[in-house]
Amino acid sequence: MKLVSTIATLFLLPSVTAFAPANPTSRHSTAVCSTRDGYKDQFKNRERDQANYQVAQNTPKNQFPYVATASESCELSYDPSAFPKNLPLQQIQGGNSRLTWKMPQGADRLQMLIQTNGRPLKARVELWLGPIRRVHFMDISCMNGAETPFRACLKFKNTDSAGPQTLEISTSEDSAFPALVGVDVMTKDRSAERQEAFDKIWKASTKMYSQGDKTVRSIPIADHVKSVQLLVWSKDVGKKSFKVNVELLQGPNTKRQYYELQCGGGTQPYHAIFETPGNGWTMRWTNTKTLHDGSHEFVVVPYELESDAPADAMGTPLYSGGYAEKNNEFGYGETLGPHGSRSAPFTGNGQVGR
Repeated sequence: MKLVSTIATLFLLPSVTAFAPANPTSRHSTAVCSTRDGYKDQFKNRERDQANYQVAQNTPKNQFPYVATASESCELSYDPSAFPKNLPLQQIQGGNSRLTWKMPQGADRLQMLIQTNGRPLKARVELWLGPIRRVHFMDISCMNGAETPFRACLKFKNTDSAGPQTLEISTSEDSAFPALVGVDVMTKDRSAERQEAFDKIWKASTKMYSQGDKTVRSIPIADHVKSVQLLVWSKDVGKKSFKVNVELLQGPNTKRQYYELQCGGGTQPYHAIFETPGNGWTMRWTNTKTLHDGSHEFVVVPYELESDAPADAMGTPLYSGGYAEKNNEFGYGETLGPHGSRSAPFTGNGQVGR
């Protein structure tokens, strides 16, 4: 009798489906790339993604979709005031030595040159807004600072609106690696001209998209390219800061130059020059931010070619539009460096007020 009653009870129990929700698909999906009706895709510029996909599909597997090459040098390379190699230099000893430059009122852009006399270059560049907020960071490690000096143009928020800002350049812990540093703060007119040149190159070049989460992009550099220029901006893909590792390889995994870059993306378009003497160079780009917070675009195009590279500027400095024309025996302008007067106001025309 017990067996019969047990079997009867089992048949009387409701089925498992009776406990299931009436409409299991009514809950909205939490998938990032959901395409439900009424749900917009979180990723912008769908046309860009489709174009990149078509390029990848049409490119043979043994070839790169993009190679940094050109038939002539960049027009900007013929401007003696753009990334000059004859900036007045100040030596920074190794062993965590540092120099600071207080940005004058009205300034919003500077360019810098960091090199050595042939020894490895190990330095760090930081821009501080106030005492604790770091808005730019660049860690430099090169095998030969004379053969591959570091040249960059840094855009930052105007000191009139953002407040006082300080540029700090320091060396590594090893006292055997000093560095030679030159800094030139641009006037308002020169800053506007440089932004116009940046926009022109940015619009005319092929942009590469990096989303984050250790995304790696490799860009081969043609053998006849003497130097390349790097432009980074995130104004079209989120306007957030970016953090990347830039490696310049000459041969399989032979890192000749290594840079760790962190910069504000929407308000700080970054522009730098990397020397690539010889053959077999490749730039490896690694995005170290998170998947949803590190989106940015970058451009790698030739700056100088071996065939028609402009001659290096010699003699009198040609960047007289900034403060470098007022250099003293230490190689600083009157508002730059530890030996200058930092209290003089910035008039906006390259002159320092008295």
